[in-house]
Amino acid sequence: MSTSLLKCMVVFWCISRVTQVRHSRYPPTFVEPVVKKESFETELPFDVSTPVKAAPLWRTSSFTYDPLILKFINIIQKKGEKDLASYLMRKTFEQIKLRQVEKVNTAPPGDLPEIELNPKKIFHEAIENSKPLLGLQNVERGGRTYQVPTPLKESRRRFLAMKWLIEAANNKEPVIPFYQKLADELMDAYQNTGAVVKRKNDLHKQCEANRAYAHFRWW
Repeated sequence: MSTSLLKCMVVFWCISRVTQVRHSRYPPTFVEPVVKKESFETELPFDVSTPVKAAPLWRTSSFTYDPLILKFINIIQKKGEKDLASYLMRKTFEQIKLRQVEKVNTAPPGDLPEIELNPKKIFHEAIENSKPLLGLQNVERGGRTYQVPTPLKESRRRFLAMKWLIEAANNKEPVIPFYQKLADELMDAYQNTGAVVKRKNDLHKQCEANRAYAHFRWW
């Protein structure tokens, strides 16, 4: 065996060992880390001598921290370009903010309380309006495949809503910047309109049409 090949094997073994250590599971005696500042103003849910897991690098006590936005950024990113995905998300929020401020400047005084200026609240409401309640699962019976309506878990509902919003933005004119198209879709979903809400309603209608196959659901 050549020396260069032996060195490569040793380096690969060291990297794999480091990866295993970093991603190893903690014993059940370890508790989740607490990063919110408000949690330290009250009594902690565990004793100070209790072993605590190491906090991930993306966890922070900043008031701008939002786990839902981080999940959305992770779905946007491609080929590990998280900085680009974060930039697109910031530009999207900037577009939403500018549009809402423009509405405030042109709206009559009586309509001002109804205009939401916080892009985060608009984002959360758009995700909530885009979540489907039911989905279709393929089930084989007697040599045929049936699409059986089934309730979706919260994580699956959230993922589909985010995925549909991104796909709807990508399906628009390519000459328009992505963050402008995404801002359009989020504003439409916030108002419970647009392509994503229509897609959700179409899925619900299809589930209603296939309700006769609901008895095939065994899980």
